[in-house]
Amino acid sequence: MPHLSIDPGYYRTLFDRWTNDIAMLPDFPTDLKEKLVALHFIMLAFAEGEEYSEDEIHEGIKDRNLFSVDHVQIRINLLQQGFLVRFEKGSEFIYKTSKEFLTHAQWDSSIPGAMQ
Repeated sequence: MPHLSIDPGYYRTLFDRWTNDIAMLPDFPTDLKEKLVALHFIMLAFAEGEEYSEDEIHEGIKDRNLFSVDHVQIRINLLQQGFLVRFEKGSEFIYKTSKEFLTHAQWDSSIPGAMQ
C-alpha cells in the first residue's frame, strides 16, 4: 500500500496555493505528492481510454498548465509517473491515458479519475 495519501482537501489546498498569485506562475512541484496532484489536474484534459497524438497531448497540457515549466517536461513527467503510456502506431507515437499513477499514492475515491 502506498504511503502517500491524497484527499480532496489536500488537492484543493495545493490548487489554491498554485492559483493564488496570478502575476507569477509557480514552479513545477518537486515533492512527489504535490507532483502527482499537479499531473492529475493536467490529465483531466484527456478522456480516459482515448488515443492522442503528440500534438494533441501538447495542446491539452498547454491548456491546463499552471506552472513555469514547458509542456514537454510535463509530458515526460506524465509518462514517468504513469498518467500516460506511449506506443508506436505506424510511423508516429500515440499516447493513451493510464491508471498506473494510482500505485504511487492512496487516492480518495471522490477525486475524479482516481478509481481503478
